[in-house]
Amino acid sequence: MIILNTLSVLVHVGFIVFMTLLSMNIIRQFTNTTKRMAVLAPAVFVNHGGGPMPLMGDKESAGLTQFLRDEVKKHVNLKELKAIILVTAHWEESKVTISSAEHHDLYFDYYGFPPETYKYRYDAPGDPELAKRIHNSLKSAGIDAKLDPKRGWDHGVFVPMLLINPAADVPIVQISVLKSQDPEDHYKLGEVLYQFRKEGVAVFGSGMSYHNMREFMYGRTRDSVVNKEFDGFLESACTSENEERKKKLLVWDKQPGAREAHPPHAAEHLMPLIVIAGAGGKGQGKRIFKWDLRQVYRLGGYIWKDE
Repeated sequence: MIILNTLSVLVHVGFIVFMTLLSMNIIRQFTNTTKRMAVLAPAVFVNHGGGPMPLMGDKESAGLTQFLRDEVKKHVNLKELKAIILVTAHWEESKVTISSAEHHDLYFDYYGFPPETYKYRYDAPGDPELAKRIHNSLKSAGIDAKLDPKRGWDHGVFVPMLLINPAADVPIVQISVLKSQDPEDHYKLGEVLYQFRKEGVAVFGSGMSYHNMREFMYGRTRDSVVNKEFDGFLESACTSENEERKKKLLVWDKQPGAREAHPPHAAEHLMPLIVIAGAGGKGQGKRIFKWDLRQVYRLGGYIWKDE
């Protein structure tokens, strides 16, 4: 009887151990599958407007403010993002430079605005580990790059992000554009950044699809949209599949109206769009913003969600 009871206990214990191991294996397999099925984060280009004006209740910026505050979240699920890589027009360097500290103060790179516009805070964390991985990926692709733990986040970062994600709970790594303004180099940068989208890291570009400072200052008397043709070219390029998109954007400056929209040596606000197009993957982009600043300057925003 004692032997039978002992055998019964051993069988019972063995069954429990077997089921425990089986359950652990199922959980492990489920976890690995979940990791493999990480959400593909989007690549997004937004216009950030003039200085802090979208944050000031400026009437001329109302359409842009509404888009950044209310519409972007309809296209981007911020809760799914592990981090945001943000390429900004307001940081030009001779080599790609990557913000790499755990925290970055704000860099108020605008002038002549009310005192309160120099007191904004945006306390999203940085991501030093992600910054290092981006740096290594760029070097492996033959792109000269460096880390920068000191420079503050400029208004190309904090103005749109204060509206897009005021909770500041998604880590950000800011990346510069290149002083060369070479479209091929910027597209290649985007192609390298694409891989991080597979990990749930969104790639944002912050610039302006039209940016001619002389026109902004002296062209107020115009009574029609001045850049319809070039805006149409950008839409055609961005909504094309990858090879056609790349082919078109590499010769953007040869298009009608291109240099009126982005004058020679002053196309830094277009470069983030070219980077984001490069990070878009094979599929077509989608236009998510079409708005006329002062009813004269047409701006466009785009998103890529597919591979």
